[in-house]
Amino acid sequence: MLHQTYQSFVQDRRDLAGLLAYALYKADKVEFMKAHPDADVLGFVLGSNLRSQIDTYRMRAEVMLEDMAEESLSDALAEAEAHHLRRLRRLERTLSFWSGVWSNVIANLVTAGISILLVVLVLGSKLNFWSSLLKYLGE
Repeated sequence: MLHQTYQSFVQDRRDLAGLLAYALYKADKVEFMKAHPDADVLGFVLGSNLRSQIDTYRMRAEVMLEDMAEESLSDALAEAEAHHLRRLRRLERTLSFWSGVWSNVIANLVTAGISILLVVLVLGSKLNFWSSLLKYLGE
């Protein structure tokens, strides 16, 4: 006797839920045959081809596919977050490097300015520059 179980479960080749539901049916059929080696399998097949059973298999398959998709998306999200955190840390290191460079440049400029001012003050006092300047301004 030819039965249409595959066609009952699977609408077309891209029907993943139907294909998975059919695989679940086949797994249950194998388990039934192992548990009841002397039983007629036709009763199992006919019972499994009832609309309520097909809907149950399809629902189980859809839940499995949803769980798999959720797990895949969760893994992808975790991977994306880790990737972005690595990029952010690299960027922070780069920014902290340039921030350090700029703060060192500014500190060196301030130090050079203070050094030049001290040199001018010291040399000016040794050369009587300040007293000459005050006399010139006073005239």
